[in-house]
Amino acid sequence: MVNISAGNLMIQMNEQGNLVGLTDTTTGNQYESAMHLSTLIRVVAHGRTEMPSQVEFDSAFGMVKFKFAQCGATVDVLIEEKGLYATFEVQRVDGDVDAVIWGPYATTVAGSIGESVGVVHNGTYAIGIQVLNMKTIGGWPVELDRMEYVQPKYSNEGNPDPDSQQPSDNKFEYDVCGAWPTIDGSMLQAYARNRTHAARRPVWNLPDVDVEPLTGDDAQIVGTKIALFGCAVDRVLTTIEAIELGEGLPHPMIEGVWGKMSPAANQSYLITDFTEETIADAVRYTKMAGLSYVYHPDPFGQWGHFTLKPNSFPNGDEGMRLCVEQAEHEGVHVGVHTLSNFTTLNDPYVTPVPDERLQMAGKAQLVAAIGMEEQEIEVSDPAPFTANLFRRSAKIGSELIEYESVTDSAPWKLLGVRRGVNGTVAAEHQAGAEIGRLWDHPYDVFFPNIELQDDYSKRIAELFRTTGLKQISFDGLEGLYATGHEAYGVNRFVKMCYDGWGEEVINDASIVVSNYSWHVFTRFNWGEPWGAATREGQLEWRLSNQRYFARNFIPPMLGWFLIRSASDRFEATAPDEIEWVLSKAAGFGAGFALVADTAVLRRNGNIEALLATVREWEKARRAGAFTPEQRERLREPKGDWHLEPVDDGRWNLHPVHVSKPLVCNPAELQPGQPGGADWTYFNKYTDQPLKFVLRVMPSYGNEDASVKRPTVYTSGVYMTFDTEIKSNHYLVCDGGRTGKIYDQNWNLLQTVQASADAPIIRNGGQTVSFSCKFEGDPKPSVSVKILAWGDPETVEVKNEVVGVTPE
Repeated sequence: MVNISAGNLMIQMNEQGNLVGLTDTTTGNQYESAMHLSTLIRVVAHGRTEMPSQVEFDSAFGMVKFKFAQCGATVDVLIEEKGLYATFEVQRVDGDVDAVIWGPYATTVAGSIGESVGVVHNGTYAIGIQVLNMKTIGGWPVELDRMEYVQPKYSNEGNPDPDSQQPSDNKFEYDVCGAWPTIDGSMLQAYARNRTHAARRPVWNLPDVDVEPLTGDDAQIVGTKIALFGCAVDRVLTTIEAIELGEGLPHPMIEGVWGKMSPAANQSYLITDFTEETIADAVRYTKMAGLSYVYHPDPFGQWGHFTLKPNSFPNGDEGMRLCVEQAEHEGVHVGVHTLSNFTTLNDPYVTPVPDERLQMAGKAQLVAAIGMEEQEIEVSDPAPFTANLFRRSAKIGSELIEYESVTDSAPWKLLGVRRGVNGTVAAEHQAGAEIGRLWDHPYDVFFPNIELQDDYSKRIAELFRTTGLKQISFDGLEGLYATGHEAYGVNRFVKMCYDGWGEEVINDASIVVSNYSWHVFTRFNWGEPWGAATREGQLEWRLSNQRYFARNFIPPMLGWFLIRSASDRFEATAPDEIEWVLSKAAGFGAGFALVADTAVLRRNGNIEALLATVREWEKARRAGAFTPEQRERLREPKGDWHLEPVDDGRWNLHPVHVSKPLVCNPAELQPGQPGGADWTYFNKYTDQPLKFVLRVMPSYGNEDASVKRPTVYTSGVYMTFDTEIKSNHYLVCDGGRTGKIYDQNWNLLQTVQASADAPIIRNGGQTVSFSCKFEGDPKPSVSVKILAWGDPETVEVKNEVVGVTPE
């Protein structure tokens, strides 16, 4: 029996290598699971896992020898106590071993399961695992059956049992998770493979794929290393930082502070399609919003070589460098978006001569020689060509082909073959020549193998190093799984970028995160705005992300939000929509991205007001001005709020009720009935002047329709605007006598005066009547949203530190 001190965790290991004690040294509480056997390591040999049969301790050198009777292997592990944590490293492997698995270590800790960071806690005490090099993967070998006690339980009807503790908002499959819930608590796990031999296993979305071997130290099991620790929950990040510094892990800094603790890690940013000519405008809009980063969503004409679009950056990398220099002079940093190893079909790695290092989903041989025009090609093995991918593309020598189908029985033939596709040249090929199925994707891209992938990392690093770019999103990291080397492929890609760009770079990703790459990434920013209204776009996804961020000690982000111009489907972004976004960000303490093309920024007449609103909310959020109780209420998905500045460091915060659209449709009126409607409205706040936004909505086929003399009546007061409002235009009343008419993109057209001051809407229920004269055939309809504000409450900076972003 040996005792191993790992921070505030005492680990007891017996002569069979089993962890029989996990003790919090500050309280004496025991956290080992009595239900499940945990061993420090187990091996995988010939497709089976095996636990050690005997353990020999060398206390003088901290070396432990694990013997495995069935496969005849021995594994030496060096154990070192390092104060806040303990490390465990494989020093030698003797025998035929396919993988070494660290754990799983079953604990009774339940509550928060950090699947990516590898930390579990119960609100008070935390136990964690950290992988200490790229080849050590937080998770479980995908081809193996998972441990029985982490299988979700099922009821008699075959539905998941809600008591199974399967995490409902887990972003990842079990095999890539360093922590996972169990029936009675949690478990921690990691592994390392022998990658020196070719293998066949499930890869990404294919069930059975040949995986090429690797060379070098990362291909060896020897050297796989982990750290284990236990500590109070509020000491988790302090402990992980000590592990990063002590073990040489990536330790990115932002504004002089470790990225996972830096207040600058989750700052918001503007996404817009700037060019060499428009960078000054992009910087101006960024500063108008009080932000420090502007980010290009699609700067590359090719993915692979990552060549900048010549129309936007005619001077290439030098043009981007000048953009960065100009922005930096104004206190704004510049970033760009990538799709990691996605390789476009126009990239030189693909055409006119495809690179030999493009990733294959499988290979076969030509059964017979073919000329340059054959449209049926006989192959030795149909499996690679029936795999469920996208394009049905294959490579023979320097020729790319596409095929329509594969015969159902031998002889196996590719049918409907198109020769010399994508700018390659059709050629004659001899019998026995290799034909490989290219791994592709619905984005119309191919993928590199792990060797070619390194060139992509080097190019990204070079671009950042030479231009001064300071932000990147590794979108599409799942593509790195096509190499067949799982999270190791992810680790290798992002670590090579991190090492190469040399300076501080804020980086995030959309999905895939491994326990190792957690140390490289600054944050994650998921949630896309496409195809849905602002309040609806992936809302549950965004909210579940906040739970993921919290349990994985990741700076919170809300995702991307689109500032729209008017279209056939959506109205231009309104002030209440942008404040809804900003209130949620303040509630969660989260950053976000605002997405707006340059044309939208120029076209929308309310853009200065919208960005000024962003500036005030973000200033208050980043200064910590909102109280915990205010933040709790701001998080409510259906809640609306308005923030208005009072003086430097102080704001008034109003709860807001935005009514559903109240519609007056002339097509629904009785014959002879005047053009009007009576609506029931309930004001839950105190009595106040009426505020509303009126929109004229055209009927199909008549964009020239309009309404005249719109009148609102309530509380005994008629309020009439003696004016005409055209289709898709707005009339806005902010509670006074003045009305403002805007076009569909919120450009101010006219200011008008009403016949009376805005009537009072009383606390409680009431009828609000509307009438107007409809012009045109067919006639338009009218939609009105009423806005009521609650009494203000104060938001103020307690430490008098304001101005965390440039004005």
